[in-house]
This record gives sequence, C-alpha cells and structure tokens, in this order.
Amino acid sequence: ALACASMDPARTRAALLKVPFIVVADPFMTPTAQAVADIVLPVAMSCERNSCRTWWTPVRTMVKVTSYYEAKSDEQICLELGKRIKPEHWPWADDKEWCTWYLTDQLNPNGTKYDRTWQETVENPSDTSCNGTAYWDWDATYRKYEKGMLRPDGQPGFNTPTGRIELWSFGYDHWGVDPLPYHIEPPESPLSTPETYKEFPIILSGGGRSFEFFHSEHRQLPTMREFHPDPLITVNPTDCERYGIHDGDWIWVENSRGARFRQKAKATIEVMPGRVHAEHGWWFPEQDGAEPNFYGTYDSNLNNMTEAFRTGQGGIGSAIKSMLCKIYPCKDGDVLPHDVIAEKGDFAAYEPGKPYDPVEEPVVTVIK
Repeated sequence: ALACASMDPARTRAALLKVPFIVVADPFMTPTAQAVADIVLPVAMSCERNSCRTWWTPVRTMVKVTSYYEAKSDEQICLELGKRIKPEHWPWADDKEWCTWYLTDQLNPNGTKYDRTWQETVENPSDTSCNGTAYWDWDATYRKYEKGMLRPDGQPGFNTPTGRIELWSFGYDHWGVDPLPYHIEPPESPLSTPETYKEFPIILSGGGRSFEFFHSEHRQLPTMREFHPDPLITVNPTDCERYGIHDGDWIWVENSRGARFRQKAKATIEVMPGRVHAEHGWWFPEQDGAEPNFYGTYDSNLNNMTEAFRTGQGGIGSAIKSMLCKIYPCKDGDVLPHDVIAEKGDFAAYEPGKPYDPVEEPVVTVIK
C-alpha cells in the first residue's frame, strides 16, 4: 500500500493507524507491514499450499509439496479464523474440501457447474495436456452471440439491455456523466496552470515497467537488484545540461506543494526536453525497516507527488500520470522525505474532500 498503490502514502498510513487492529499477511516483511501492522502472518508460497485459481478459465490447481516455518496458506488462515468466529458458516474440514466447494458449487455464466472435485482436477486423467488444469469448452466457443450463449433467455445477442453491443453505458446518462471519451487538462499543466508552470517547468509522468520487478514486488531479490539496483528517472540530455545534472546523479523531483522524492538520473533521448519519467513501487529492504524510515519507502516514492480527491467526472480517473515538477541535484545533508513526514505528518495539509489548491477545471466541449 505505501510503496506502490496509495496516492499520498503519508496520508494513507495516517488513516490506517486509526484502525484499531490490523493484521498483515505476506510472504515478506514490507514497508506497509512495518508501518501499520499489529500482527504479521507469514503466508505460504505456491509450493506450500493446496489451492485453485480460476481467472475465468482454465481452472488451475496448486498442490502442497513442502512447508516452511509457520507459514500458512490464505485458505488455511481463512478457514481457521472463520471456524473460530462463525463455525456454522465454515463447514469444510480442510483446504482441499473448501477448494472443492469453490470449484463445484459456483455457477458458470451459462448456468452450468464444474463437475470435478479438487482432487480429481489435480489428477485430471481426461486432460492429457497438463494434470491439474481444466479448460472450459464454453469459453473456447467462437461467435457465442450468434448461438444464444450469452443471454439468460437463450436468444441471439449480447447480455445487455438492448441485446446489442453498447458503445457507452446508459448508466452514465442516468448519473449525468458524459458517456463518450473526452480530454481534460490535468489539475496542473502548462495550459491549466501557466503560472505554476513557470516555476515548475517539467512534466512528470510515471508508471512504466521494468522487467526485473512487478510494481513493488521483488526489490528483496538479490539477482533482480543486481540487474536494477536503484530507481531511475529518465531525463533528456538537454535538461541535464540546463539543470546541472549528470547521468547517474541522484536528483530531487519536487512539486508546487513541496512534496518531493529522489531517484537516479538516466540521461536519455527516450524522453523529450521538458519531460521526465520516474519509476514507481520502490522500497529498499536493505535499509532500516523501523519508524520513520520503513525501508526508505517514502524517499524515492513517486506517489509523494500525487494527491487524493482529484478525479474526473463521476469520480473516475485521477491525475497520477501527469503533473508539474522541477528537478535539481541532491546534496549531502539534504532532509529526506521520511524525516519531513515524521515531523509534519505530510508535505502539506489539506481537508478531507478538498484538494490542496482548488484549480478551476477548464471548460470541455464534447462534440457528439
């Protein structure tokens, strides 16, 4: 939550600390576990659990082949907790029995049920492609809309109020939200806030991936960190020269409310002059996990720059991919973001439900 998913991570932690009791279940100690958990439960990895997964299709099973320390699977944790709180709602003897219920008692969209137990799926002699996997013929059927396979009444068409493909949601009309795509400038941009742009002349974007990591995962893996030891921000060589930055320098990225983070500059023509791209999801397992550092999760966190409550129509969409900033080299003795947050609580205070500096949104003309 703190290293990756939260707009304004300091605010997120402050909110979570108001929850009376928090349990974090995770295979690894993370910044969030250190920052908010009363108890941390070690979770079993795939080879330590009996489970199944159905991301639509196919059904896949996992079979426990080993165990380590006190780690338990999600299924075990839920079952044991459920039996203590409301045993009549948790009648399954073990994780295998619960998986069988999950597989066989749930209706597919066409009203059919899966007809094999978890154990039968594991053995799966009828499927020579791979034991433990079962594919769904319905999903592999083409042109289902012509064959009446999508609607409960069996008629041709799609499962929509009109039976047709609907290029917009009629619910949007009901809610007073424009159903068609439209463009609106971010709350801060060269066009929407030209005065701010004079002092913060760089457009910052983020969210790009690198092959070594998945969001905030895998920073604790030595091989991945050997390939990619530090967070990188791409800067055009023209801007490097303009702002006294060299390739490999640690630099600060700061916005109009004083929020900032630091990453290593990568001089490259991959970005245009006046643009930078920063990596997200960074934390440093090799650093101190205790408060206020929390494995350095605030110090290189792009989300320091993002803010809650700034959304588009209907609460959809937020300005977390484009914002204004300035960049400058780090110096010895600079105050780190986690120290600012420890002292002040956040970079800038704002009332719940209100942005930091309300900006009048530009008028948008939609051509239909």
